[in-house]
Amino acid sequence: MTGIYIHIPFCMQKCRYCDFVSFVGRKHLMRPYTDALVRQIQQSPPVKADTVFIGGGTPTVLPAECLERILYALNERFDISPQAEMTTEANPGTLDKDKLEVLRRYGINRISLGAQSMSDSELGLIGRIHTAEEVRTGVKMLRDAGFCNINIDLMTALPTQTEKSLSNTLEQILKLSPEHISCYSLIIEEGTPIFEDYRSGRFRELDEEQDRALYRQVCGYLAQNGYSRYEISNFARPGFECRHNIKYWQGDDYLGLGTAAHSYIDGVRYRMTANIEEYINDGFDRLDEQKLTKEDKMSEFMILGLRMDIGVSRAEFKERFSEDIEERFHLEKFINGGFMKYEDGRYAFTDKGIDVSNAILCEFV
Repeated sequence: MTGIYIHIPFCMQKCRYCDFVSFVGRKHLMRPYTDALVRQIQQSPPVKADTVFIGGGTPTVLPAECLERILYALNERFDISPQAEMTTEANPGTLDKDKLEVLRRYGINRISLGAQSMSDSELGLIGRIHTAEEVRTGVKMLRDAGFCNINIDLMTALPTQTEKSLSNTLEQILKLSPEHISCYSLIIEEGTPIFEDYRSGRFRELDEEQDRALYRQVCGYLAQNGYSRYEISNFARPGFECRHNIKYWQGDDYLGLGTAAHSYIDGVRYRMTANIEEYINDGFDRLDEQKLTKEDKMSEFMILGLRMDIGVSRAEFKERFSEDIEERFHLEKFINGGFMKYEDGRYAFTDKGIDVSNAILCEFV
């Protein structure tokens, strides 16, 4: 089955590290954007789907009536499995009873809550709109509304973050007992306010060893508390792995709806316009359409698949591409170097390999 991604590009405030397609101060466009998104949904092929992911931006800044219209259109147009995983992203401070009622009524059963840190000073430095207390309040609201599958997003390598402050964040998050935790290292993107902070010397960028130490701290702490790492940056209690994201890592089909959304259908990748006004005026043309070659697909099989702890299957590679994975990529050198392991017909990174995974994955481009 296909996964469906929906992009909601509105935020109350732009985080200082964010380079995603999202907009602040365009509340007047929320209803016209909803109208356009509903039209695109109605014009889309009626695929069968077993995952839906509504991301952004911050989807829950939309009024409840807009969320309801989008979700109603989704359920009307697509054949969504009764067992589907249906996720929406949310930020603390953007939830209320009416919105949660709409989400539950139309099948949303997983919430991904952006916390990033439980240190108010760290949150302020990266431009988050909420406090640690509002994270706690948000999780309680979700539990009271009946949500049993909650992800919390965290970040490492934040300005002024230390092992001690990270330890406090992890302790506070685990008290909230989320089913899933995503933890990404801060990436300093050119053109963002935080890039200027680092370039001006306001903050000092962590060196690679410090960054790795924080990552290992997260891995160790979560493992001790019942969360298995199933992808380099994602941890879950048994049975709560994010099925939608796994589609990306396994090269499955997904349909992207909304401005700047990307799709991958039947070996063809394309995107929607990132110009919100153009999108609102029925700018639904497929842009940068690319039919992946066999070499492209083999490369992505490795780059995406190796992000997961189960790694990639030698037999599956042979079945998909009629080639032997070892002959094609000579993985033995990574095994001999202690960067990969080969067990039960699968190649996967070791902990040593994860520490330098970006460099290794570049070899498959």
